[in-house]
Amino acid sequence: MLKLAKSVEYAILALKYISESPSGHYPSAREISERENIPYTLLAKILQNLVRKKILESVQGNRGGYNLIVDKEDLNLFRLANSLEQKIQVTECMVENATTDDCGRVETCCIRPPILNLQKRLENVFIETTLNDLIN
Repeated sequence: MLKLAKSVEYAILALKYISESPSGHYPSAREISERENIPYTLLAKILQNLVRKKILESVQGNRGGYNLIVDKEDLNLFRLANSLEQKIQVTECMVENATTDDCGRVETCCIRPPILNLQKRLENVFIETTLNDLIN
């Protein structure tokens, strides 16, 4: 069954919290962790990845924390998942250039073409779903 990785789920919760913070308030990883009940160490890594991917900025200083630097309508679920190195795939063989290491039937599978079609449709749903859709 397809499900979002915990890192993507936690990222959505953190981004919602950050986006709803009052102007001029930059929540810290510790604050977000405590308020959203997310393991601090994992959240800190997620937030660092989102800074590297230019989704968040890290604000330094006494009242420092994190600030969302992309518009909620411009950040889609596909980009967010990829930013956290999470792939959206229906089955193990849906990776690019699949080999028999991914699936022993990859060369003869009769359901791979329709599953590939489903994979593309699912990716489109992730592309069309924005952060704004998820948090409002």
